[in-house]
Amino acid sequence: MFVIPYCAMGSLKTRVKAGYSRAWVVRRYSKIGLWPSEQRVCDAFWPSAKKILDIGCGAGRTTIPLAREGHTVTGSDISLPMVRQARSLNRFDPVEATWSVSDATDLPFASSVFDGALFSYNGIELVPGLEGKTRVLQEVWRVLRPGGHLIFTTHALEAFNRFASFRLRQLIRFGYARIFGRPIEEMEVGEVVYDPEQNLEVYYMQIVSPRTYRRLLRKLGFELDYYNSRQRIDADRNPTWFVDFDPDFKFYVARKVGSGEGDGRNE
Repeated sequence: MFVIPYCAMGSLKTRVKAGYSRAWVVRRYSKIGLWPSEQRVCDAFWPSAKKILDIGCGAGRTTIPLAREGHTVTGSDISLPMVRQARSLNRFDPVEATWSVSDATDLPFASSVFDGALFSYNGIELVPGLEGKTRVLQEVWRVLRPGGHLIFTTHALEAFNRFASFRLRQLIRFGYARIFGRPIEEMEVGEVVYDPEQNLEVYYMQIVSPRTYRRLLRKLGFELDYYNSRQRIDADRNPTWFVDFDPDFKFYVARKVGSGEGDGRNE
């Protein structure tokens, strides 16, 4: 078993990249197809051909199906092995797609060029810190045209699911460390940092409240047009006040408002 030495892992972002560059992880993500909930939401907000940026595209799971439906899609991921695999799978399913190895906090695209952006499978939670997540949303706002939609998913800190007890233990651990000055790698609420000596997929994740994302979206110049859970979407059920506590992933559809030439920093 190949394990990257701790000293070589560097920053949290480097660890995330390392986890999603492992051959067995790349193979695991080499399945193509939208979730039923993703299909419903994308069809609702992108009913005709659009120019789409697929952030955290991995091996092209969502990029290729979107291109199949007639969208002009650019798949972007921080992991070079993932993008190489996406290009390889694209050759077997020869729809037209563009691929980019790039960091979601510093997108290499001009302003106001995309009609929509997708950040699927809770990928934004792998971006270290609230500052990093804020920068991602600023960058997406910048590259979207006015009126363009960002679709993304997250877990929820409040969710009643099988991970609730783990999240509670992490919150207690974080609070204890802060009160008594104990050294831990987690610097913010909701962070989980895993042992870099292990052969893992996920070395870092931060699960925060959906209220935090809703507040950030408003601050940065987005209007939240839709918010629901995956299981409610799959069951064709409308959102309710209970969505934050729903055990499944949360879907956000945020529309860019404003002129389109700024960077999304409404300060």
